[in-house]
Amino acid sequence: MKQIQVRKVPYGETFSVFGDKFVALDYINGKVLAIRKEIWKNAPFDTSGVNDLRTASITGHLVQYFEDLCKNGASEDTIAMNTMDLKATDGSREYGTFDMRAGLLTLEQYGKYQDIIPLADDWWCLATPWRTPNPGGLRSPYTDYTDRVWYVFSDGRYYNDNADNTYGVRPALYFASDLLVSIEDEGEEDATDGETALYQEYREYIKEWSGLETVMGESPLTFEDWKNDRED
Repeated sequence: MKQIQVRKVPYGETFSVFGDKFVALDYINGKVLAIRKEIWKNAPFDTSGVNDLRTASITGHLVQYFEDLCKNGASEDTIAMNTMDLKATDGSREYGTFDMRAGLLTLEQYGKYQDIIPLADDWWCLATPWRTPNPGGLRSPYTDYTDRVWYVFSDGRYYNDNADNTYGVRPALYFASDLLVSIEDEGEEDATDGETALYQEYREYIKEWSGLETVMGESPLTFEDWKNDRED
């Protein structure tokens, strides 16, 4: 194991900090977005079956998760607020946004990072509601389906299901970019199964970048930007 700043962890790679393992996904607004490598626990999104994260019972579990990390050295200085966009599938924005230290990925984020998020051994929930009440039903005729939220299957597919069903909780967090974390030394860990040749090239680019002398605030290209730059 070796220690590096979390902003230099290659996207899609696993790192360890505060007694847990995470996968680096992106560098956003000076913070590193990461998701827990595995499901933390199982719980309903909301015991009353409402798909609004702002009032959902799952938030209590996420608060507990952050508190557990704090017992292992985390703090509000090392883990920033995760502002989750609760826009529904049909574009309704009734629920607005919601801030938590330990949050959930949205459906949009999952779609963006799907290729580099390891599969889990069970279903796990996202923050995105399938529908909102939509006063007046202006956007959708299915205004009574406010009990459905988006989940990810163990094979990586995603679909909506009842909010009061029990599925996995997989926290997503924003880490301070200069936080020191531990990663496997090169060669200790094989590439993930099913990894594409293109993504292997991207990983090599990230590893080369992480060895360069860089200044605070610089970050490597995202996978999408790297692909676009490669094609130009």
